[in-house]
This record gives sequence, structure tokens and C-alpha cells, in this order.
Amino acid sequence: MALRASKITAIDFFDDLTSPYARKRFFWVFFAFGVLCCITLYLILSLLPHGGLRDVAKEVVVELLASVVIILAFYVLYTTFIGPNAGLTEVSVTRPKDIAERVQSLPIGARHYTFWGRAGSYFRARPLIELDEQSRKDKLTTDIEVVLPDPADLRLTASYQEILASLGENSLGNPLLANVLATSIACAIIDANNKYIRIRLFYSKFLPAFRVDISENGAILTQDDPAKSALFFESNSEFYEMFRTTVRNEMNVSREVKWDKTLFVGRQLNEKCCDPGTLAAFGLENCATEELQQEVAKLIKGRRHRYK
Repeated sequence: MALRASKITAIDFFDDLTSPYARKRFFWVFFAFGVLCCITLYLILSLLPHGGLRDVAKEVVVELLASVVIILAFYVLYTTFIGPNAGLTEVSVTRPKDIAERVQSLPIGARHYTFWGRAGSYFRARPLIELDEQSRKDKLTTDIEVVLPDPADLRLTASYQEILASLGENSLGNPLLANVLATSIACAIIDANNKYIRIRLFYSKFLPAFRVDISENGAILTQDDPAKSALFFESNSEFYEMFRTTVRNEMNVSREVKWDKTLFVGRQLNEKCCDPGTLAAFGLENCATEELQQEVAKLIKGRRHRYK
């Protein structure tokens, strides 16, 4: 029983090192420890006189160095010939430090990308830009679907302010309206100026407690708090299909947003793209204020997000 438990513990330990952040930390710590052992061994052989103390110190350091080499060698053999438990890889917990890397991998080679979230700050800052550049380079059509909460719903704006307050972030004015408009304008500009991109935008009556990014490369379920872990679903898992169906159902009960593409032709993602005409292009009221225009322009140009 003890042997069985130790085997399971060892496998779980090495499975945990599938995290890029944990793997880098693991190797750098052991590498640094090995270098320290080598330096210590050199000092012992150079400075200590022959005798019992020198022999004992040398043996201790040599044993420690040998242990480091064995641990690293065993991990290399494990990952090469055994690998992590295949039954657990369809759904994996993603550490906070690895979330950005996971999300950045989703647009690579994707021809269909779906985002469902709240502000869309990270989506418009990274995946949307990467999909735009990739489609231009490959000259292949990419379909993008974006589902955002309807900022005209006062219940949603109040809930969003409460969420920001709980995260210790500024919630003055109507941050949901500013962020939704920033993401909407970014989508409209890319859709109008890239013939290989087709974007459908929806305003939902639901404020999700998470964000979902889905492509052919998998799906990731994240929270607004960057200190919390995420869940990654392989594209061949039943959970992947479940989330894709969930987003489809939400799109079916949401308002699809239409806009005049001519308003966005020739525009770029900078402060000049935000004016009374583009702010009012999505059918939202009370959008023509100068204060809101400045805030939206700042969000589009600055591309602030939580996942650095």
C-alpha cells in the first residue's frame, strides 16, 4: 500500500510540472543548487587540508550533487518515455502564471475564435490583434464571435461595478459601458479593414462570472482575478463541446449588434478612432459625451489588461 501511494505521489508531482511556470522554476532551482554544489566542492578541494573534515565535507557535497543529477535525469526520462496521465490531460488546471501563455496559444492557426466575457480587455489587446495579423499573413478567412454584456442594462452595470470594487479597482462612472464600447469599436475596425476577418458581435443580458476563449486549439475558462487559476479544456473533450454549445445558446438569446462598416473603414486602433459617430454606431444611448469618448479612446490605445 505504501509503495502504491508513493507511486501515485510521484506521478502527481511530475504531472504538476507540466505547468511551464512550475517547470521553469523547478529546473532553475535545481540548476542553481547544482552550481552551488560544484562551487562548494571546488572550495573544499582547494582550501581545506587533507584530513577527515575534508573527506566528510567532500562526500556530503558529492552526494547532494549526485541527488540533483538523478532528480533531473529521472524527470527527463519520465517526460520522454512515460509522460503525464493521458486520462487527465483533457481537462487541466492552469496556474495563474500560465494563463497568458495558454490564451496566447489559442489564436495560433485558428480559423474560428469565440470569446464570451465581460470587459474584453485582454481579448481586444492580444487575441483579436493576433487573429487580425495572422489572417492577413495567411490570407485565410477567420470567423470571430464575441459575446459581451449589454451595457444598456442597469442591472449589469451595477453588478460590474460591484465586481470591480471587490477587486480593488476603480469603478467610477460606467466602466462596463466604456469597456464594451472599446471592444466593440476594436472589433468593428478590424472587421471593416480586413477582408479575411468576419466578426459577429452580441450584447447579452447576462453578466458571466468568468470569461471563455474557444478555438480549434481548445477552450480556457478564466476569472477576472489574475491571482486565481483557470481551467483548460482540450478540443477533443466533452467539456469543450459543452462550453461551445453554452456560448451558442447564449448567442441565440442575445441581441446581435449591427453597425455601418463605412464608419470604420480606414481607421486604426488609436485615439482618433473614437468619436461621436463611432460611439453611437452600436445602438447604445448616452454615448456622445466627451468624458466617455476620452475614456474609450484611452482603453483602445492603452490596451490595459490583467494578464501580463
